Amino acid sequence: MNKTSQSKTSLRSLSEIEERKEYILSEIRNNSTQINKKWHSLFQEPSEKKRGFNVSTLMNTGAGLVDGFLLAWKLYHKFKK
Repeated sequence: MNKTSQSKTSLRSLSEIEERKEYILSEIRNNSTQINKKWHSLFQEPSEKKRGFNVSTLMNTGAGLVDGFLLAWKLYHKFKK
């Protein structure tokens, strides 16, 4: 622990220790719920989905089709014999 946290935690009675413990436990629970919410929000799909083709989807699809066509053409000529 550093000096600032030691000076803040100078407790004098059991009731002060219990109050501090309850405060720390409530902070831990609050942080835990916040972490859980953020963790689960990472794996949710976005609420708005874009439908249809945009330019990048069209380019990816076109490149895949050209690549497949070239592969088929090369295989055809290689095994044509």
